[in-house]
Amino acid sequence: MANLEVRNVRKSFGDTHVLKGISLDLDGGEFLVLLGPSGCGKSTLLNMIAGLDSITDGEIVIDGRVVNAVHPKNRDIAMVFQSYALYPNMTVKKNIAFGLEMRGVPADEREALIARTAELLQIDHLLGRKPAQLSGGQRQRVAMGRALVRDPKIFLFDEPLSNLDAKLRVDMRTEIKKLHARLGTTIVYVTHDQIEAMTLATQIAVMRGGVIEQLAPPQEVYEQPANMYVGGFVGSPPMNFVPATLVQHGNGLAVRFTRAANGASGDVELPLADPSEDLASWRDRKVVFGLRPEALTDYNEAEASIREHAHAFDCRVDVLEPTGADTLTYVDLGGETAIARVNPRRTTNPGDTMRLMADMSHASLFDPETERRI
Repeated sequence: MANLEVRNVRKSFGDTHVLKGISLDLDGGEFLVLLGPSGCGKSTLLNMIAGLDSITDGEIVIDGRVVNAVHPKNRDIAMVFQSYALYPNMTVKKNIAFGLEMRGVPADEREALIARTAELLQIDHLLGRKPAQLSGGQRQRVAMGRALVRDPKIFLFDEPLSNLDAKLRVDMRTEIKKLHARLGTTIVYVTHDQIEAMTLATQIAVMRGGVIEQLAPPQEVYEQPANMYVGGFVGSPPMNFVPATLVQHGNGLAVRFTRAANGASGDVELPLADPSEDLASWRDRKVVFGLRPEALTDYNEAEASIREHAHAFDCRVDVLEPTGADTLTYVDLGGETAIARVNPRRTTNPGDTMRLMADMSHASLFDPETERRI
């Protein structure tokens, strides 16, 4: 297990700044996912850690050693590519063994390492086949085996599941998670899929435009997004954002917004659960009220355990999207579309009024100008 430090790393191509001062500190054995849309710089950062791309400024440190000038083959890092990058003319066994041969590992030791790795990945029965004879999932396992057999300090994965179908992606996600649990190796994993990030990571770095918007454990990223971008990017469906005003409510504070019910507008006040003293300066000011769809549900189906901080209101249903386990119910809150997760047995018809309940213990507030969390 190796520690990884990225110290104020920048990457520029002329006047185009791809990475704008990335810093992170990863303990040995952690699983870091670099999450973000295409073009945010996540693959560029991965390539710089691997030594496949140069650094404009900053340092990359592995186990206390600055590796900026160290050749990729001497960094003791293994990389799994999106395209598998297998040699088509070689058998599975030869593909796995190739790197060991290049390093002069003795034949008997190679055989033992290949056998152990193939058994770990359940591809021992495929060693005599060539890549063209394998399925996508089997090819990905071979690519992983070629990396695993070296027992490197750090594994780098560059969107390894993007070429697989939906079911196989789920299966391979589970296999990668099991693999990390068995080996305890440090992993840096690039993806634009927030489900992969949430299920695999011990730490998620949400990236946008060459900067890290938030670096935290998955549940913290989900429940306490640093800004509206993170709240909207992580989660499916994404977090609801409702324009509101923060107002006095008894001895506490509440968010006030309008909602559509029976074709007419009306104000709703939802008291905050245990508001902090810092929020006092926001009284009577505009805010953006954030709430996850699962914290907005049918009043009659809400669990009794959340009733203390949950508050009911009526609103008009605009659209229904059945998903099987629940029905995504679209309503108008504050002039914006919000989504509630509702039990399929409790759904109504578009145009009808429905009594919803908001669990305010999961509420987030954002500055409407900076979009940062308050």
